[in-house]
Amino acid sequence: MEISKTAFKEYARCLRVLPLERLYLQRLGAESFFNDEQKEKMRELLTQMFSAEDGEDLLREENAEQEAMLDYYEEVERWALVCAEKQFGRAFAYHRETKKQKCFRFTDPYGNAYYCHLDGYSEGKNECIVIEVKATTSRKFRDLGPKISGKLVPLFRKENNIYRLGAIEPQYIEKTDRHFRKLFDPYSDVGRYVFDLAVERYIVENSILQNHPHLRGKKFQYYLAVLNSDYVFSEEYEGEIPKYITSGDDSLVSFIDLTAVSKEFLPLIDKIRENISRSIQHPRLETPKIGSYCEFGKRHSCLFTKICFPELHEEGALTEYMNFRGLKSEGKNLSNFDLINAFKRKMTDVPVSALNANQRIQRNCFEKKSEYFDARKIDAGIKTLKYPVYHLDFESFPCPLPRFRGEKPFSQSLFQYSVHVEREPGICDEIADNYGFLARDFSDCREELVRSLLETIDLGAGGTVVVYNKTFEENRLKELADLFPEHRPKLERIQASLFDLQHLLKSNKKFYQKLGFSEEESGIINYYHRGLRGLYSIKRVLPLFSDLKYEDLKVKNGTEAIALYAGFKRLPPEDIEVLREDLIKYCRQDTWSLFLILDALRKRIQ
Repeated sequence: MEISKTAFKEYARCLRVLPLERLYLQRLGAESFFNDEQKEKMRELLTQMFSAEDGEDLLREENAEQEAMLDYYEEVERWALVCAEKQFGRAFAYHRETKKQKCFRFTDPYGNAYYCHLDGYSEGKNECIVIEVKATTSRKFRDLGPKISGKLVPLFRKENNIYRLGAIEPQYIEKTDRHFRKLFDPYSDVGRYVFDLAVERYIVENSILQNHPHLRGKKFQYYLAVLNSDYVFSEEYEGEIPKYITSGDDSLVSFIDLTAVSKEFLPLIDKIRENISRSIQHPRLETPKIGSYCEFGKRHSCLFTKICFPELHEEGALTEYMNFRGLKSEGKNLSNFDLINAFKRKMTDVPVSALNANQRIQRNCFEKKSEYFDARKIDAGIKTLKYPVYHLDFESFPCPLPRFRGEKPFSQSLFQYSVHVEREPGICDEIADNYGFLARDFSDCREELVRSLLETIDLGAGGTVVVYNKTFEENRLKELADLFPEHRPKLERIQASLFDLQHLLKSNKKFYQKLGFSEEESGIINYYHRGLRGLYSIKRVLPLFSDLKYEDLKVKNGTEAIALYAGFKRLPPEDIEVLREDLIKYCRQDTWSLFLILDALRKRIQ
């Protein structure tokens, strides 16, 4: 069996992944892979993987944003190797197609072939350098370590644009241990990258033993290449191509030396490889057990969580409890993993005594199909609003490579806004009172956006700017003020006038304590409906207060908006205009939704 590095990492999650993948890829043709005892179970599982009516894949979800950003991720690889040549003073071959990259493979005693392709590889007389490029930033490694007396004690230190593990002073060892262990957790934000490179190293070193005797005496170094989180683009171009800094501490790309760290992973990887090989020889579908390796509900979650834990994807699942990890019983923390593995899969499987105040509200709403509404707190929050109210929403493009002046890697580059002006309580028209701006092409439109925004939001006579989950808008306004200091006073005034509509629904301790509510009252949610399923996204909230639906739009969410805007780069003006109409309708619905929710809350308390 041929096993790539990517497949190896998935099989490493647990022993169920391999047989489930075989079933998924081959459908009923995979029955010969299982014994008679398991065949009926396999047929049952297939009905959860594919639609019985049209054969539609029920597991994989399309990611429009990821597809739209693919070219940019490939550009990150190219620029990383340009920087690597400057950093190490030697040539690195770059191939856009993975199959043309340097490949190492070896065969285990069971006849299974393990292989990997290297993003960057340079072979010298006495040493070889392996580089794995990741479209992430150096921040994860730069900031890894505890804060002691308000000062970061970093595990990695940067010298000549390379981060290396530094020596920890004896008095800090105990406090740094928890952070150090993250490096060896394949599912932590830093450990996943170490594990990836360690699997690559394992394959390379075994391949050398089998197939490349001329490499056996050479020293191998293993580096992660990531975007420098401190890099700021100065807006220099050669033609239309950005002119990035490619050497020194200010380089676009930084390198993480994981030679020593990845070596520590090798014994564990060897055990994982042995388990995978045995599973191939003697396939068996074990009883599902949840753990950190499932990454349930996260971006990197296992493809088969819907198969292993279907109940957790249904309404009323245990995981709908807010602050799920905070469940307690008789003063002891209840592990969410232990509960699920003990077949506690529903909200009603947990004793009420183990729930906090908010979780009890959730439980009551679910069981009684009722709604929780704290009119007193919601009314107090609404009374803080000053009119006119400007309902604001931004759309941004999180490009891995900075495109315009002052941007860093993955800057949220604004290209659109929408505002609905509510001049008096409840007085607002969906079309007549809507104002907005949308880029006409893929060029830098930020200053034009700022000028338009400041013409629309006039706080000279007072007013409030309503947003949803205000951290995003707050940060974008700060960035715009830094980029365009001549507009700083007005942008900072908008920032100071922000009101988070989510506070009226989910509550906010600081906000409500300032209004005179007790700490306990301020910590309790103001609104809950079982339809929220533990989440307060505007897409979940809107249907509870309005008949308006995002499903009726061509652009249904922020991910699709990003994908459409990315298309501006390669389309002629007439095609862009068609997409602009769809984006305008989407962003307009976001701010109209803010008005509808606020108006519905106001009417409920009258």
